[in-house]
Amino acid sequence: MMTARPLEELLFYMNTVAKQASREWEANFARSILRQSKRPTWNPSEKQLWTMRRMVSDLFSPSGVNADADIDLIDTGDRHDAA
Repeated sequence: MMTARPLEELLFYMNTVAKQASREWEANFARSILRQSKRPTWNPSEKQLWTMRRMVSDLFSPSGVNADADIDLIDTGDRHDAA
């Protein structure tokens, strides 16, 4: 079972997201989140939190794989029994 990353961990990776973003919007979003997070009373909205999770998840995904895509992790192809 996969658990959601805590907010502190997401914030830790936002700087990396900003530097490695493939789109300007993503870089601006990450920088904006970092600025807002310095306010003591700030908490991300549900949409911001979801976007942060997706962006951080994409950092750890192999190239070309969308983190939102369904991936079949069990190989059910050609099997060769050793017995």
